[in-house]
Amino acid sequence: MSRPTLLDTQWQQLMALCESEASFRSKGGYYRLLKLLAADIERLATEMGFSSRRIASRDFRSRREGDHIVGIVVD
Repeated sequence: MSRPTLLDTQWQQLMALCESEASFRSKGGYYRLLKLLAADIERLATEMGFSSRRIASRDFRSRREGDHIVGIVVD
């Protein structure tokens, strides 16, 4: 298996942040933690090139080739 690219690593981090956010939201409370998670998601997603609309809706999509993320869907 080949080494993960920067985009692979960023994608994995973004998905983990989104999963954590969804988990804490479903449990209720945790307002400060949710605020921090939202800020981290926004920062990373912006760095990756996602639009503000996709960030707000948490509608992140990628293109894969084999085991690697080769691009993100920004429109």
